[in-house]
Amino acid sequence: MEEEAQDVYADQLRVSTNPYGVAITFLLSEPHPAPARPVETRNLATVRMSLEHAKVMVMIMRRQLKQFEENNGVSIQVPLDVLNQLGLSPEDWERLS
Repeated sequence: MEEEAQDVYADQLRVSTNPYGVAITFLLSEPHPAPARPVETRNLATVRMSLEHAKVMVMIMRRQLKQFEENNGVSIQVPLDVLNQLGLSPEDWERLS
């Protein structure tokens, strides 16, 4: 009998690459962090794949998100402070074309 995949929610991720592949670790932050101390996280799952698989996955996810925005007449906005913390800009999304 085939086991059902676990359904999880993650609010953070860590990505590492090497010449042989990509590892994506999905994490969950604590719900009520104490002020003035780093937010605790726990690892939920690590997914490993080839570099090629990761590249195709990014392309498919971008296409799905763009299609969702078009079909629903919305633009998914990421706050600028979040982008800045990650070293990203709104133009990075468009450069994926």
